[in-house]
Amino acid sequence: MNKRLIQPTLCMLLLGAAPAFSQSLSGLPLRNQHQIPDGYISVQSGISLSIPIIDGSDEKQQQDAIKSFYRIAASNCAVLLDTLADDCQINGLSSNTDVTNMDGRGPKLMVRGQVTMAVKLKPVAGAAK
Repeated sequence: MNKRLIQPTLCMLLLGAAPAFSQSLSGLPLRNQHQIPDGYISVQSGISLSIPIIDGSDEKQQQDAIKSFYRIAASNCAVLLDTLADDCQINGLSSNTDVTNMDGRGPKLMVRGQVTMAVKLKPVAGAAK
């Protein structure tokens, strides 16, 4: 194919796709996980679990550890509702697992993660209105 024909064709393809590339995702009806409703604040909690690995049960221990992580993450909203929040919803969650043997005492399964919540605070007692 002729180079003179390829270059204009490529330019037309790129220019035709430019409007699609320029659209913002914020206009979509789906809510961004970092966007919180009006009147709410964002609260983050870091979670870290260290569990000694017993020989032969690595996979089951990993599943149990991850379940424990998710239970702890889910309980964060309950604690906030019990103490300082009128409403709480989890809007972000990340986790990772790895095996370490840093102290020479045998392998340990590490589960680390972050939970992000949108929280509506309770009104301050005695606040002026």
